[in-house]
Amino acid sequence: MSKWDISPSGVGHVVSTVGDVMTVLDDIITAYSQDMEGAAKAAGTVAPGGAGGANKGQTGLVAAGIAEFLRESAEELQFLGVRMGKSVNGAVEATVAYRDGDLEMAAEAQHRAAGLVRPDMPDGWKAGRL
Repeated sequence: MSKWDISPSGVGHVVSTVGDVMTVLDDIITAYSQDMEGAAKAAGTVAPGGAGGANKGQTGLVAAGIAEFLRESAEELQFLGVRMGKSVNGAVEATVAYRDGDLEMAAEAQHRAAGLVRPDMPDGWKAGRL
């Protein structure tokens, strides 16, 4: 039979480290979004000297492509954070269930060891109880 050896404190350490990484990842995604917006603004237009006059503020083809890419990738980036969060929560919940199961099994083993019913004992009496 295989043996599980889960250390709740070890899981806590890993969860804490993943939390730190998630914070950094959030900062990176925020910077990425700002960098992409800056790239779109800097891309300009296909008009020589950029769009001016009545067309000032129009974006060019590259900026439109960057904006579309950002729209399409935003959901995936958001899903990455959600998936990481759910994975961390799942690990914590599984560890708690494992620990609770260990405690329940230990209590059951102690209960059984303390109260073995023997046929030679009077009715209602159990061996091992004082």
